[in-house]
Amino acid sequence: MTHPTSSRALMWAGFIGIFIWGSIAGLLGALLPSLRERAGISLSDSGWMFVALSSGLVASSLIAGYLLDRLGKKVVLCTAIALVIVALVLFEFLTSLPAMIALAFMLGAGGSAVVTGGHALISDLNPDHRAASLNLLDVFFGVGAFVTPFAIVPMQQRGGTAAVLFTLAALAGVGLLFLLMVRFPRSAGSRAVSLTDALAVARSPLFLLPALLVFLYVGTEQSVWDWQVTHFMRRLSMDNVSAARVLSIFPIAIMIGRLINNRLLMRISPFPVLMASTAGATVCFVVAMIATTAPVAAGALLAAGLLMASIFPTALGIVSGRFPQASGTAMGLAIACGWLGSMAISPAFGFVAQNSDFGRGYFVIVAASAAMALTAAGLLRQGRRMAVTRPPAVAAGRQRLGDERAR
Repeated sequence: MTHPTSSRALMWAGFIGIFIWGSIAGLLGALLPSLRERAGISLSDSGWMFVALSSGLVASSLIAGYLLDRLGKKVVLCTAIALVIVALVLFEFLTSLPAMIALAFMLGAGGSAVVTGGHALISDLNPDHRAASLNLLDVFFGVGAFVTPFAIVPMQQRGGTAAVLFTLAALAGVGLLFLLMVRFPRSAGSRAVSLTDALAVARSPLFLLPALLVFLYVGTEQSVWDWQVTHFMRRLSMDNVSAARVLSIFPIAIMIGRLINNRLLMRISPFPVLMASTAGATVCFVVAMIATTAPVAAGALLAAGLLMASIFPTALGIVSGRFPQASGTAMGLAIACGWLGSMAISPAFGFVAQNSDFGRGYFVIVAASAAMALTAAGLLRQGRRMAVTRPPAVAAGRQRLGDERAR
């Protein structure tokens, strides 16, 4: 039985989906030691699980975005959450390396489709305030990200890996039931987007700049997660626990920043917000790189989180606003760029650190942040020249297709 369509219920459907992704985003890393020990596989072999997870993230966002416009958001979101549930449950019963690699790919694919569908849903529900609404949406990722390490993973001490996996599967199951009960309206562009339109989106300058910003943002943020603790330990002679506590300031600042930007972007254009955020974040990362005391480093990371908060959801809001008749496709392509950024920039940090000096590796974060500022400046100029309320690239693509058929 479904309930009548309700904007509030649909908003909560998006919030719940992103919460589910947040709760599983770091799960594989948290449980990998137990999974590896139980399966009797080596450290190097288990690394293939992360390759599979990343591959699932990229592949799914490309496919899910297109399917959102062809099949509708409810089908994609419900299928994605079901994939997550199946992967979580089967992790308890399948212990061979090939099976766990396949499950890691499934977990990444399901999670990425949830991210793409949730962002497309919330953006389309708020066409006049896309960037503001997506900043609010991504607060729920942070809430979910805190659930696993602080509440659920400790269950492993009492009930083992199964307790964690089944609890997260149950949470996702509750979310799935809620989505099944909500009736989703068919979007105006449903079943109207073709592969030609998708290619037109991907080639459009109106897409490429915000997509580049997403690529740089996700890569920069991932680099902070991967390397900041080690940087503090080496430069400031901090122990692992103390360095991790300083790093915990970063996600808290991001959540606070997104709540602030939710209100701010209701009143002003997203382009100057992105310009100020990226430029300010670059300065903060420079300070974090050269800081010689923990309080200064913590302050820089706090400010960086507050400023970084707006970049990802605001860039996605710009993408969906420019292609409203193909918002799912555009969102999926942009999010795929983000996953690729995490696979490129963080390893680049490691490469520089390994082949030069670890301190110099931090220049990768600073350089990526500076590149974000340059991209935001390009977006600011682009936004002043061009309207963003209609999808020129999609329209042009359809016109070209119509001309070819006429000939």
